[in-house]
Amino acid sequence: MVLDTQKTMTGKEFENWVEQQNNEDDIFEFIGGEIFQMPSNSFSSMIATRIIIRIGIYLLQNNIGYLTTEAGGYKIGDERYVPDVAFVSYTKQKQPDKKGYNDVIPDLAIEVVSDTMNKREWNALVRKITGYLNAGVIVWIVDPEEKTIEVYEQGKPVTILSITDTLTSPALLPNFSLPLKDIFVTPEND
Repeated sequence: MVLDTQKTMTGKEFENWVEQQNNEDDIFEFIGGEIFQMPSNSFSSMIATRIIIRIGIYLLQNNIGYLTTEAGGYKIGDERYVPDVAFVSYTKQKQPDKKGYNDVIPDLAIEVVSDTMNKREWNALVRKITGYLNAGVIVWIVDPEEKTIEVYEQGKPVTILSITDTLTSPALLPNFSLPLKDIFVTPEND
C-alpha cells in the first residue's frame, strides 16, 4: 500500500515518520521517495520461514553471520528496505543495530512475493532489486505461485530456478544447498 505519494522526504525524515506511528505491528519501506506498508499473507510467511529454518540450521553449523526477518530493515542509500529474510556476514557486522533500520547493508536479501497480481508490489520490488544490486547485495526473489526463485547478483545474468532445482550460493554460503521442493512442498504435492 502506498501511503503518501505527494510528500517528498529523505530517508531520515522517513525514519522519524515511522517512529511517530502508533502501530508497532506495521512495517514500512521507503522506496523511490514513496512510503509502502509491507504486504504479507500467511502463505508467503510460511515460505519465508522455511527458508529461514534452512539457512538458520546452516548458520548454526557454520558460524559466519546472522539472519533477520521482515521485522528488521536496512538502509540502502537513502531508501529503507525490509526484506523478508536477510543475511549479514560477521565480517561486515557482528550484530545488527538495536534501533531503527540497520546501517550495514545485507550480503543477501530474500524477498517473497506475497501477491503476484499486485502491480504496486511488483513495481516496488523491481526498484528494490535495482537498489540492492547497486549496493552489491545478492537478491533472491521467491515466487510461491510459480514455485521459482530468481537469483540476482551484480554483473551476472539472472538465474531462474524451478521446483526441481537446488539453490546454492558458494561464494556467500559455502556448502549450503536448498532443494526448492523442500520450501515449496504442500500437502497436495507430497
